[in-house]
Amino acid sequence: MDIIPVIDILNNQVVRAIKGDRDNYKSINYALYNSTDPRDIIDQIARKYSPKILYIADLDAIVRNTINFELYDNLLSSYPRINFWIDSGLKDIKLKKKYKNYYPVFCSEKSKGYELTSNKFNNCICSFDFMGKYLGKKPIFRHHRLGSSKIILMDLLQVGSKNNINYKLAKRFIRKNNHTYYIAGGIKSMFDIKRAKYFGASGVLISTMIHQNKITKNMIQKEKTSPNNRAG
Repeated sequence: MDIIPVIDILNNQVVRAIKGDRDNYKSINYALYNSTDPRDIIDQIARKYSPKILYIADLDAIVRNTINFELYDNLLSSYPRINFWIDSGLKDIKLKKKYKNYYPVFCSEKSKGYELTSNKFNNCICSFDFMGKYLGKKPIFRHHRLGSSKIILMDLLQVGSKNNINYKLAKRFIRKNNHTYYIAGGIKSMFDIKRAKYFGASGVLISTMIHQNKITKNMIQKEKTSPNNRAG
């Protein structure tokens, strides 16, 4: 199972995401990392946990249509062993070169429903976004040309909250086809990670556990080497 650290960026700072209420996201507590700069925080996470994958939600791109291109060139070149899953709200990230560790996230929230008919997102990670209901113009999970093998079940109401994993959502999708599923939202402890694994998830996205030091490198490495790991 993959345990994937999550970084939310707004105003070029790392913020604490809570229940999808983006108007009220605040900068992460400076004392946690002695910085709120994404580069500083990602560097500390990389050194401490050596993650295989790191997920970035670029809220500047998703909400404000602005992208810090220099940031991504810096991250992708500085950490070639980390696969970066980057949600920029379907906005193009202009990079200096083609990086093998860059994986765009195709999010249903910003989808108009027809984009998957092109080849542009063939190698993307797909995110099915929910906030009380499905977010998106059309239910892309019913699309016959959904080519992505990796799918995130993103419940924004659970993110940064005290709520549990949306098990109903997990049961609805996981184990029904050949896709590989990751759960985002409601992961607060190793118990939640084990429960996600029980439901058949191949990975979880975590933010609170990382920022509150509720997980160790040994825990992450142990899950990576588990014989039940199907994330690839």
